[in-house]
Amino acid sequence: MKRIVPIFFVSSVVLAVVSSARDSSNMPPPMVSASDGHSLFMKNCAHCHGIDAHGDEGPDLHALDWTDQQITNRIRNGKAGQMTAFHDHFTQQQLDSLITFLRTLK
Repeated sequence: MKRIVPIFFVSSVVLAVVSSARDSSNMPPPMVSASDGHSLFMKNCAHCHGIDAHGDEGPDLHALDWTDQQITNRIRNGKAGQMTAFHDHFTQQQLDSLITFLRTLK
């Protein structure tokens, strides 16, 4: 009987951990908004790309034909001599908001 109690306890803990992990995977993704992306753009990007994103030191960002992954990579890694690398400056949710904002530019 003494061996059954620890096994039951361990099994219960494992089941609880697995259940909570499964429940969190069913959570909807965090909301991203173009408004949040615009705020991030104004604080971090506008000084090079212009407040209207039509370009200044950096290029015009209207009607980008890049994939979300290409934009994410450029923001994270920059481009030697052309764009600062932001590495881990932004969370994925912030990057998604920035990209959502960029997609509104026509």
